[in-house]
Parts: sequence; structure tokens; C-alpha cells
Amino acid sequence: MADSAPRLLVFSDTTRAAIPAIIQRFTMLAERAVEGRVQFTLRDYSLSARERWALGERLAELANRTQQWFAVAERADLALAWGCRALHLPEHGLSAADARRYLGPEVALSRGCHDPACAVEAELDARLLSPIFGTRKGRSALGLGALARACAEQPGISWYALGAVEAGNAQACLTAGAAGVAVIGAALEPDPEPLLSALGILRR
Repeated sequence: MADSAPRLLVFSDTTRAAIPAIIQRFTMLAERAVEGRVQFTLRDYSLSARERWALGERLAELANRTQQWFAVAERADLALAWGCRALHLPEHGLSAADARRYLGPEVALSRGCHDPACAVEAELDARLLSPIFGTRKGRSALGLGALARACAEQPGISWYALGAVEAGNAQACLTAGAAGVAVIGAALEPDPEPLLSALGILRR
């Protein structure tokens, strides 16, 4: 991803907060951040199709109004329907080549991975390496060293740190070479300014 790409990737998760609370917190983030540096990604696979579509519509409207990015996880068809600027692929999901053929060259593609030495896909713009700090889904924390190695060994792609990232450790991820961070819980904090400030994208 280019220098103007998001530095903060935010994933929705309705198991952590109700939709009204999510919209409230995401709105605060969007309005306090520099334009174009936050990406809101609709995930929430457990929602019904109708509920997920409704949440996606609200996130798309928020991103458009505040000039931030809107993305969808896994569903290339929804990314096309909404005209998303990005699509996030699960570790073992649709191939990046197929996603690129379907969506064209303008949509940024990212993929999650849990191994710093994961296979290279030329069509990808970014990878999300996790978990960096906290144990996640039974996986032990990889640590900043693994993040730094990934950034050094695959410099042609933007790396994002995911996994217990918050205001107190976000800057360390940038220092390790990451293009930014990806968060879930940290996006629901009552005050978005510490995280945005740590990432250097707080609107002045």
C-alpha cells in the first residue's frame, strides 16, 4: 500500500459490543483521525445476511462521509457491490489472484497470516501478521521480533500488526517496520485519541 494508505485497520466485531456502540466508537475514530488513514472493515460472519448488509451500509456511509476507507472481509461480491476500496482475505480464503481478477487493479488486497515466512502472493498489497502481543485463538504471541523480520524479508508488501495492539504498543509496531496496525478491541475504547496519536494520525 502507498504512503496515503490507512495506518489503522479497524475490524467490526458484534460479539464485543452492540452495533450502536460500534457505530458510536467508529464515528469518533473516523472524525478525530486524519482523512484517509483509517480503514473500517466489515467482518462479523455470524450476523444474518440482512444484519450484515445493514451494518455494512452504515460503515460505508461513515467512511464516505469522513473520507476514510471502507473494506469487507472475505466477501469479494460485497466489496464489488459497495465499491469498497479494499478487501481483506482470511489466511486460507480466496486466492489473491482470483480476487484481483474479480475486483480489478484499484482495490487494495490484504490477507491475514500467522507465519512471518508465509508464501508471497504478488497481487497482495498488505499482510496482517498475528498475534503480535497477546495470545489469540490458541496461538502464542509472535512478538515484535517476528514483525521486524517479516518487514525486512518481504519489503515489497505492507505489513500490519494484529493481536492485542493498543495505544501503548502501537508505535513500537511502526518502529519495527510495520505500515500500521490492525485492531478490534482497541477501536472500542471511549477515547480514540491516544491510539491515533501513537500512530501519528490524530487530526490537529
